[in-house]
Amino acid sequence: MNKALLAIRDSVMSGQPIIQIISFEEKRVEGQLKMLCEQIKRGDNTQYWDINNGLTNGAQLIPGTTEAIKALDHIIRDPKPGFYIFRDLNLYLKTSPETVRKLREAYKKLKNSKKTIYLLSPDEYSPDSLKKEIDIITYGLPEYDELKTLFYKFLASMEKGGRQIKLTDDEKKSFVIGVQGLTYDEAYKAFLKVFQGKSEITFDLIEKIHEEKKQLILKEKVLEFYPHKFTLGDMGGLDNLKDWLIKRKKAFSKEAKEFGLTQPRGFLAMGISGCGKSLAAKITASLWNLPLFRLDMNLVYSGMGGPPELVFSRALKTVDSVAPAILWIDEIESGISDKQGEGAASRILGYFLTWMQEHDSEVFIAATANRIDLLPAELLRRGRFDQLFFIDLPTRREREEIFTIHLRKEGARAAQFNIPQLAQITKGWSGSEIEQVIIASRYEAFNLNRHLTEDDLFTSFGSTVPLSTTMETQIKTIRSWAHNRAARASSDKEY
Repeated sequence: MNKALLAIRDSVMSGQPIIQIISFEEKRVEGQLKMLCEQIKRGDNTQYWDINNGLTNGAQLIPGTTEAIKALDHIIRDPKPGFYIFRDLNLYLKTSPETVRKLREAYKKLKNSKKTIYLLSPDEYSPDSLKKEIDIITYGLPEYDELKTLFYKFLASMEKGGRQIKLTDDEKKSFVIGVQGLTYDEAYKAFLKVFQGKSEITFDLIEKIHEEKKQLILKEKVLEFYPHKFTLGDMGGLDNLKDWLIKRKKAFSKEAKEFGLTQPRGFLAMGISGCGKSLAAKITASLWNLPLFRLDMNLVYSGMGGPPELVFSRALKTVDSVAPAILWIDEIESGISDKQGEGAASRILGYFLTWMQEHDSEVFIAATANRIDLLPAELLRRGRFDQLFFIDLPTRREREEIFTIHLRKEGARAAQFNIPQLAQITKGWSGSEIEQVIIASRYEAFNLNRHLTEDDLFTSFGSTVPLSTTMETQIKTIRSWAHNRAARASSDKEY
């Protein structure tokens, strides 16, 4: 029994006659209320009211109950115990003081009886005159065990239909985690859409599950869904950061909760531009098999969606609703800074700090920053992020890894390149600068209708001035700040 249903049961057993339930999932909530009615021995008298049909007992309409007031009168007179579920009665509560008065009468007459009225609606609304007399319970999205049961029913159906299930136990858990944040019906439709017509059920279908969450994000124009394109093998060096991510790969699993682990809240990767900060966010999502959503702070402040603080808070609530997920805030200092003065920026900072401290959704923040000095001290306080990583320019060994990664497209020919020599020549270069030189050299080779050679790379080296030269002073400042303030993302050092 989930937490919301337990709260409802406690209210019912204490004699509370009117309970407001906030949920989009009418079918799921009504089904579970019907079971609860039978469990606590209220019989099978579960009745439903809506604005079109009035009060119904199963498939049978009760005459003269289309109006809410008359339906409430019928319930007061009904001699049998039972549950009475009103759909969207909040519409009447906004415009009909007579309905509000009748509910107050029902409260007095049904208190400590064995009859309970439920006000079921997707949004919370109750007049001030009723707030002291009703319990308000938010019915959360399906929990892990409920979604697991649904998933295993699908698998059993697939096997019965002759499909092959090629999933390990951990991969099955990833599918269940993948639909967390969806309603029961949304999860059902997601599994149906993903598995339909497939002769084999394999783990690569998890990406289609994440695509379903993408649909929920589209309404927020400041959020962007990123498909998984990178793996751990696409990032050279940064072994400390990789190890940290690997150890938290199962952080949002049921086993982690049962072990008593506190879910990770996020990391802030700061350092030199082009050294892998954004890539770290993307790899976290693919490694943990969670959807990745990027929050664009420039669009938040653009005014396209309304006041910036309202757009920002709505975006966080949207990500909360599709958790577990990775929220990537790139160049966080450009939107959440103590250098922007008062107004929307300060309100956004206050809201973000409160959300980081209080939110209990399974949202992991992957934030990146180039100018750490622009971030407010309270954002960097221990406990906001689990770890603050400093990403420096790659060492020689790491540059060798980066060249190896980007020369993989050369296939067998990659062995013809003197990678240690290339790494030595590019001392002080960032990973993105190395990548761009290789891309530019490939264009030159393609234009001459031949394969890439080392000479092409040497030519590009000669026409490129690395960031470490043009921004030497700023890099020294960043390194000085990070010393003893941040964990190094790499254990390797340049000699």
